[in-house]
Amino acid sequence: MKKVLFAVSLMMITLNAEVVDKIVATVNNIPVTSYEVQKLASNLKISNDKALQYLLDQKIIQSEVKKRGIEVDDFEIENAMEKIAKRNGLSLFEFKNILMQKGQFDKLKKRIKDDLLKQKLFNQIVQIKLHVSPDEIKTYYDNHKDEFTVFNTIQVTKYSANTKDELQKIQKNPLFGSNVKSDTSVYSYKDLPLGLIFLFKQTPVNEFTPILHDGLGYSMYYINSKNGNVILSYEKVKNGIANKLVAQKREMILKDYFNKLKNKAYIKYYN
Repeated sequence: MKKVLFAVSLMMITLNAEVVDKIVATVNNIPVTSYEVQKLASNLKISNDKALQYLLDQKIIQSEVKKRGIEVDDFEIENAMEKIAKRNGLSLFEFKNILMQKGQFDKLKKRIKDDLLKQKLFNQIVQIKLHVSPDEIKTYYDNHKDEFTVFNTIQVTKYSANTKDELQKIQKNPLFGSNVKSDTSVYSYKDLPLGLIFLFKQTPVNEFTPILHDGLGYSMYYINSKNGNVILSYEKVKNGIANKLVAQKREMILKDYFNKLKNKAYIKYYN
């Protein structure tokens, strides 16, 4: 009797596995399973249909990477991992140890490899078509002066700490701060790097900026007041405009390319 029950249980497990892992679609003969769809839908809190379309797009990218013979080696992955470690104030060795302790090392390594493969593919696609002329940059500047209108002077309080948690406590209660340093200063826009100018521009008075990581610790700013208005010079912002236009063109080129690729792809759906 026990053997019969075991056989029935095993058959039910097998049937359930077939339901979970059944192929719901193929793109260029690459399968997408119901398990992949349900897992992605759950993680991203999206519908199964949206998850399926996302996965089909990713399989098309994988197919194109394979077709072009694009590869990523361990040295490239190590370099990318080291950059992530440095942004978090860690050595590569320390970062790897933390990942291994959490059982996340192989998962992150795979994600980094996938990202690098996509990056190489995207660079190949756009490198010939991607160009922004000086005239385009100047035209954008002339037509978006409000984007480059900033304060003349600003008073800010800078908070610095060794951990992000300490600054988050300051955001909730400015009186807290046993291990937090603070300094209030008035700056002219001329004295600030472009990144801080735009960070302060988009942060309202009486509010905190997002928390920043500078490699040694964490910092954030509280905007006390802003005074006057000036328009940043073309020379000061032209490189930033160029980067923005390049990013916009890159997105359009890639979207157009993959729309055409998807239209040509052999996609088959299964009930």
